[in-house]
Amino acid sequence: MTQGAADSISHHDVIVVGGGPGGLGAAAVLEGWHPHFMGDFQFPASEVQQLAEQFLDCPLELDQHRVMKAGLRPIEFYRMRHHPTQEAQPLEDWTLGFSKKPRVDWKLLSLEKPGGLWNSVPREQLTLGPAHWMELAPYPMLQFYADTGRRRDIDELIHRDDLVPYYHALVEKLGLSQHIQTGTEVTSIRPLSEDAGSRFLVEAETDSGRQWYSCDYLVFAVGPKSSPRHLTAIGSDQPYIQYNYHHADDLPGDRVMVIGGGRSADWAATECHDTGKTVVYVMRQEPEPHLKLINESQHLPYYRRLAEILSGDQQQLGLLYGSEAKEFHSGGDVVIGTPEGDVTLNVDHVVVEIGGEPDYGILQGFSALSMVPKRDNFRFQVMQMQTDQATFESVDIPGLYPAGYLPQGTGLSVIGFHCGAYLMTGDILRRLGYFSR
Repeated sequence: MTQGAADSISHHDVIVVGGGPGGLGAAAVLEGWHPHFMGDFQFPASEVQQLAEQFLDCPLELDQHRVMKAGLRPIEFYRMRHHPTQEAQPLEDWTLGFSKKPRVDWKLLSLEKPGGLWNSVPREQLTLGPAHWMELAPYPMLQFYADTGRRRDIDELIHRDDLVPYYHALVEKLGLSQHIQTGTEVTSIRPLSEDAGSRFLVEAETDSGRQWYSCDYLVFAVGPKSSPRHLTAIGSDQPYIQYNYHHADDLPGDRVMVIGGGRSADWAATECHDTGKTVVYVMRQEPEPHLKLINESQHLPYYRRLAEILSGDQQQLGLLYGSEAKEFHSGGDVVIGTPEGDVTLNVDHVVVEIGGEPDYGILQGFSALSMVPKRDNFRFQVMQMQTDQATFESVDIPGLYPAGYLPQGTGLSVIGFHCGAYLMTGDILRRLGYFSR
């Protein structure tokens, strides 16, 4: 970094990297939307209940190590108030409320618009869980439906055309937009020297050029697929290969090959089939885990549809298990390695849905990260950072708080990870001396 660039560093107390629900949840609290407890909810453990009663008006002030010592996981301390049951609660029955307090100096940097990767999922994508599982508590989904005249069942899956507007509306409703900078790709996060007066130097690329930021605390919410995987096969840059599937209508022609094996690939293969295309679905895994997933996912309409297709007498969807693409040639010829040997198929399009992983590579100059693997029943997998379970601060990088799916100890849905926002922001606010002002 040049001397001129060093002089142009923009400093903030907190920088949030990533505009998905993990980053937005933290930003809402930093903006001053603080939770408080109300109603007659009772925690199962009397010691935890006593702590809650001491901090009804501002539970963020409570050192969550005390909750952990009382026998409750701190993230559950908030989740039990937000989602006491798996079903949605009427707004009048909520025992978690919010009031507006003074903000701290924060800024959010994101390549995507608010909502993160949900802005670029397939056109007809549904969630894996009910609509209210995807909400951030300062702006309940039921309230969003009422505000926008949407007649929806809050306990049903939510379509991306409702979910993305929800996250955009949340940003406006809570007054976050002026502190969110989209179209910004963070390329590195480095430690600053102690005499610089802050901990982190953040480098980012925008349409207008390179920018630098510094901060004392950093919320690392880059998302579980911020570093997409790419094919390494010969010719994987052929123009008929698509790495970001939106809808079958974008794929002229009748013959489509889907490469993957996860939820996104299942969706693409099913949707392409149902629009009349002949689909070859290529995956490395063996049939048993895939068929087990389909059979165990019949509560989801799109997996019911996939099971129906596979059980019927049809010739339009073929599955090649234990196989992988080896070569791509001009004109749509693809060489597939199968257990029986190589075969060459001619297709109009190849859809690649092989997922991604968190972009931990932008953390440069720090000690090696301590990681733990996390898996779910839908083949979602991510390496999570080890954290202090009372604050979600990284055990390796002081002042850095992984958010969303990335910290150890969260579930793999918004209902599982959203309440981590209160742990990390409460810790940041205490360290900034916010509650003693």
